[in-house]
Amino acid sequence: MKEETLEEVLDSEYASFLTEELSIYSKGIQKETLYDLNLALIRASKKGSLAIPYEKSDASLGIFFQERNGLLYYNKVFHQLNGVERGFGKLLDLSLETEQSDKIQDVFQELTQTNPLSIRKGSQEFILCGEGEQKEALESALKNPFFVLTGGPGTGKTTVITNMIRGLLRLGYRSDQIGLAAPTGRAAQRLKESLETTLSHVKQRNELDDSILGIPASTLHRLLEYNPRRRSYKYKEDFPLPYSVIIVDEVSMVDLNMMYRLMKAVPFFRKEFRLILLGDSNQLPSVDAGAILSDLVGSLAQRKSKNLVALQTSRRQEQESVSISRAANVCMSDPVSISGFLQNSRGKVSVSSSSFQKEVLEKQGFFQLELDLRKEWNLFLKRMAEDLILPQLKHLPNPTNSSEVQEYLSKDINRSKILTILRNGIYGSERINSELTRILLSHRKERVANIGNRLYFAGMPIMITRNDRVRGVFNGDTGVVLELETPNGEKELRALFVIDGQIRDFALDTLPPHEPAFAITVHKSQGSEYESVFIVYPPDPKEEGTDLSLELFRKEILYTALTRAKRSVFLAAEDKLLEYSLQNRSDRLTGFQLD
Repeated sequence: MKEETLEEVLDSEYASFLTEELSIYSKGIQKETLYDLNLALIRASKKGSLAIPYEKSDASLGIFFQERNGLLYYNKVFHQLNGVERGFGKLLDLSLETEQSDKIQDVFQELTQTNPLSIRKGSQEFILCGEGEQKEALESALKNPFFVLTGGPGTGKTTVITNMIRGLLRLGYRSDQIGLAAPTGRAAQRLKESLETTLSHVKQRNELDDSILGIPASTLHRLLEYNPRRRSYKYKEDFPLPYSVIIVDEVSMVDLNMMYRLMKAVPFFRKEFRLILLGDSNQLPSVDAGAILSDLVGSLAQRKSKNLVALQTSRRQEQESVSISRAANVCMSDPVSISGFLQNSRGKVSVSSSSFQKEVLEKQGFFQLELDLRKEWNLFLKRMAEDLILPQLKHLPNPTNSSEVQEYLSKDINRSKILTILRNGIYGSERINSELTRILLSHRKERVANIGNRLYFAGMPIMITRNDRVRGVFNGDTGVVLELETPNGEKELRALFVIDGQIRDFALDTLPPHEPAFAITVHKSQGSEYESVFIVYPPDPKEEGTDLSLELFRKEILYTALTRAKRSVFLAAEDKLLEYSLQNRSDRLTGFQLD
């Protein structure tokens, strides 16, 4: 008989505790049945589901459960799901007033013909949103108060939204009436940076266009003004958000609870209110329960709604890098074999080769790493540290030059990243960061700070893992450790972050929970992009019954990892786990429905 894991034991204990607490108010349910329901719902929630199958349909469920369409929910979860569904229903019913509708065609013509976004390649000029699916998306975004735009990296979501914001300003909206948000600080920062970069392609920028630069982008928690001490939000049903336009990026990362909080704060009553949701529905769903974006996109696509546009064509990658897009698309197709997926690989790069450094720095596209994960793992870490990370540490920014630090945090720190499926264990991000730190310190003589059980040195990237509203840093924010001079002339290692466009530094011992970020999990990489990524799978299990959980090995995790790269991807994976990823999708039971 298989022994219970610690997690299973804890689930069982929690289910027993809930059963004792709820049984007082659940006279119609036997304790054994109540325990079984609690345990099943707890375990389903940990896998991201909102409900469990439930064949019975009776009135004896009590006040803590809700049944709908053969699914059983905790009442609180069902209340949130129903609130989100009703919110989307209200948004779908919104319509524009005749006065604004009449102006849209003139504005649309200006954005696509008279004064468009354009780029020049050689002697040719390309009009962005001037034709095809991007043009269709822009027109739909302007014509529909509620609009959902989905598509993979490089398909032009930011281009469409930048043009849409330009259009809204020309329709009479003010820049201070527009709220930009994303689930994490890094995703919000990327949204802001992408808008600024795209705006530079306007043919003839005017004051309206320049006002876009002043629109801040924040996390959803910051947008709703979450108070951690009171565990409540300032903006809610009786005190709605003060915006006429709300744009949320990376919605695939938004869980049920967060979307419910947003819906509670949406000013449905406000004249000409608009909500725009952006994201890639093929990416990993949220860490917590729910599958909001994929559920919404699926429902809107089924009804062929004018409120949804799905962009298909990637325009970002150079010709040499297009194999990454092809691999990502094949990954999400059904059925797909390993051989079919690896046909998109442009070859192999050997970790033991003397040209390893040159190859990974110069190659573009999707490649396999020729690596025996058990025998050559330490060699891989050594090559990553010595050939890729160490040279970068020789070119750190001047900590007193804010523009240098901003440039480093937006570009240089994102040149390459190791993405792991696992967090713990030899092949998990925690151990990899520890080993890379050890190797790097063996080559460096500079100052090292030892705080708790962690070593810090200049150039170490760090990622925040828990929101800290007081300091203004949030889960997913990435900073860098640099050596600064204190007012008394001494040298001190401090952590520097970009917060609301400004550089702020913190004493290392005052930071909220954080971790080194040479390697991060694929989940943590959402909302970020890197020039090159190294995707690391653990070795295939040697025998059945291993402790390795297969729950993480899904199409979505591989797709998300692949699409973090702008220039090159190097995949280290053996056949069994790679095949399992290609054959299995994330399957969250939510029961989401739109009337």
